[in-house]
Amino acid sequence: MPDKKEFLVLRYSLIEEIQTQISAEELPSPKGKAVLASIQLDREFTLNGVQYSFVGFTEAQPSLKSRIEPSRFFIGKFAKLKKAHMGIKIPGDILETEEDDWLPILTIFDLKDQYIFVVKDWRFGTPEQTVRAMQGGLREPVLAKYNHRVFVEGKTRGESFWKVVKQHKRIYKLELRLISPNILETNLRAREALAALKQLFAQDQVDVTLNSDAGQLKVPEEPVASYLDYIQEGEGTWAVTTEGKHGGKKKHTSSENIETASLDVDSEGAVETGAQLKLEPSQDGEIAVAAPNNSLIDQVLQEIDSYRER
Repeated sequence: MPDKKEFLVLRYSLIEEIQTQISAEELPSPKGKAVLASIQLDREFTLNGVQYSFVGFTEAQPSLKSRIEPSRFFIGKFAKLKKAHMGIKIPGDILETEEDDWLPILTIFDLKDQYIFVVKDWRFGTPEQTVRAMQGGLREPVLAKYNHRVFVEGKTRGESFWKVVKQHKRIYKLELRLISPNILETNLRAREALAALKQLFAQDQVDVTLNSDAGQLKVPEEPVASYLDYIQEGEGTWAVTTEGKHGGKKKHTSSENIETASLDVDSEGAVETGAQLKLEPSQDGEIAVAAPNNSLIDQVLQEIDSYRER
């Protein structure tokens, strides 16, 4: 029986490094396929002393193959290594042992629109920690092969930002972090401004920080809305510092408001091999691919289509 699971919706960007490597290859088409260099071959990596791994990533298709181009979706597991301390009872004593305890979370990459759907699991850490771990794992192989740096951020909605602003009387600080223009088709006004800056300074990102010690900071709809449109597509972050409920100050961040998608997952066959695929005719006569992942990819595709309609 399918289980309902909550997925964090993330997006990744590719920014070219200025000092081009002599051996660097050109980005594939679509450019989002560059991350295959990071997620295939059960690659392991270490970040901040913690070991992670991309495990079992294989191509997955929706029910109707004709709806999408080949090799668009890849599904597998993103895993974090923890150590389990075990006690084995023997006559007259308990022997302490340490065993590897891998925590896997189901993950889906959309290599065309550059979305990442990853199961939200508190045991893996906060959403922000999951995002940073994912970014850390993708970066090195892509940078070495294509001379492009990978940025990963959560997809958010501007409404979350304006809700914070409207519900508080004092705004002490506004922070916007904008990733420099990359391959995504997002807000053109923000994109053009950042592109002009990149020509001058060659920056990876732009950080804007506005302060008011008295808490009287103004947040005008424009140009802030233009940059929020840019950020909500996964191309940056925001943070707002307001008064706290019981005095003091409170910081609100976009990482606390990452969009999620509730999807039905077949717990017994969430990640199966292509050997189990079979062809079946659909109601309209098209050939459909029958595999455990079909329904899940159908749901992901429906979610992505809904974002375009907003």
